[in-house]
Amino acid sequence: MQIRRLSRSLGLVAALSSGAGAASALTVPFTEDFTSGVAGWRNGANTADLSHVASGGPDGGAYASGTFNYFGFVPPVPGAGPVTFRGQDEFSFSGLSFVGNWITGGVEELSVWVRQNTSETLTYFMRVASSFNFPGAVILSTTPVLPNTWTLVTFDIDPSNPLCFGEGVTCAQALANVAHLQFGTSAPAALTGLDQAFTLEIDKIQLVPEPGTTLLFASGLAGIAWFGARRRTS
Repeated sequence: MQIRRLSRSLGLVAALSSGAGAASALTVPFTEDFTSGVAGWRNGANTADLSHVASGGPDGGAYASGTFNYFGFVPPVPGAGPVTFRGQDEFSFSGLSFVGNWITGGVEELSVWVRQNTSETLTYFMRVASSFNFPGAVILSTTPVLPNTWTLVTFDIDPSNPLCFGEGVTCAQALANVAHLQFGTSAPAALTGLDQAFTLEIDKIQLVPEPGTTLLFASGLAGIAWFGARRRTS
């Protein structure tokens, strides 16, 4: 773990010192709390923006809401479920603050609050992908999400995470090129056989930095500023 953190931190400083990553909008830490709107987040069918709800989130504040009908859903692979929330760079979701290289950006964890009003206990997954939506990777959560209860779900952003599954690339490659960020749920048979739209809600999507990454980032910027000032005075 310490080696992984050190290598990511060194990669971050290298990117800063070389000027690389200037076009990336990745912001760590960052929290999308939907205070002023849905910020370009779309429904699972990718046909419309989510709805903005001004109050009632896990902290009493705003959140985003959508619906999904599981009826007739056929998983692409056994055990898979549908994508129910989509954040994609073509819609400038969250000001593109999630877009970039999560490895050198020092992302250790992504957390999100979710609520659902089905009759079943669901589990959630997160999917990251390139701008073309493929290749990508899926990270699973084992946290049970009971009906009508705001629940915090976390995903370990580690290429060696046994719950991370690459789609055409390794997890490391997918996490190094994030342009689409999507969330979905399991699809119990009780739901796929029921023709009914359910409400699915999401709030406080948070990128959590690795310990020391923020300090190292600040130190790297300070070092670059000092170097630039020295060059100007000389």
